[in-house]
Amino acid sequence: MQERAQRTREAIMRAAAAAFEVNGYGATRLQDITAREDVSKGALYFHFSAKEALAAAIVGEYSGLWERLTDRLRPRHPRAVELLIELSWAVGAAFRDDVMARAGIRLVLETRLYESRTPPPYERWTACIEEMLEEAARQDDLAPGVDVANVAWFMVASFTGLQQVAMADGGPGASPDECVAAMWRCMLPGLVRSDRLPGLVALLDERVRTSPPAPVRG
Repeated sequence: MQERAQRTREAIMRAAAAAFEVNGYGATRLQDITAREDVSKGALYFHFSAKEALAAAIVGEYSGLWERLTDRLRPRHPRAVELLIELSWAVGAAFRDDVMARAGIRLVLETRLYESRTPPPYERWTACIEEMLEEAARQDDLAPGVDVANVAWFMVASFTGLQQVAMADGGPGASPDECVAAMWRCMLPGLVRSDRLPGLVALLDERVRTSPPAPVRG
C-alpha cells in the first residue's frame, strides 16, 4: 500500500511539474494538474494540501538533484575537476530530459511562495561546489590564487543563468549541452593549472560530440 501511495504521489508531482513548466506557478490551476494524469482531486489533496505544497515539493526535489548526482558520479571520477564537469553535464541532461528539473528551475526563478517550506537551493548548491573545488585544490589541479568560495558562487550563478536563458531563448527543447561546454571553456583557463587545460578541453569536446540531441516537445 505504501508503494502504491508513493507512485500516486510521484504521478501527481510529475503532472504538476508539466503544468508548472508550461504555465508557470501563477497561471497553473489544480484542474490543469488533474487533467494531465489519471489522478483524482481526492488523491491530490490527500498528498498535498494546496498548490503551494506541490510547488514546494518539486523545488525540494530539484534542490537535492546536485547532491544525488554527485553521489552517483563520484565513484567514477576521483579527480574533483572532472567530477565538477560531469556533474554540470548531468544536471544539464536532467534539465533537458526531465520535466521535474525544468519545472523546478522555473519555480525557483519565478516565485518565492515556497520559501516558508523549502529555502532557495543556491546556498546548498554553492556549498556542494565549494567542497569539490577545495578537493581539486588539494589534488593540485587548480591554478594558483583561485578563491574557491567566489568561484563556487559564480559557478552556481552562471549555471542557473544558463538554464534561464535556455528556457527564455530556446524553450525547454533547447539543448543545454553546448551552453554548459561554453561556460567551462570560459572558466577553465583561469581555474585550472595550464598543464591540465588541454585534457579538460578535450573532455568537453568529446561530451559535446556524443551528447544526444534535445528532444522535441510540443
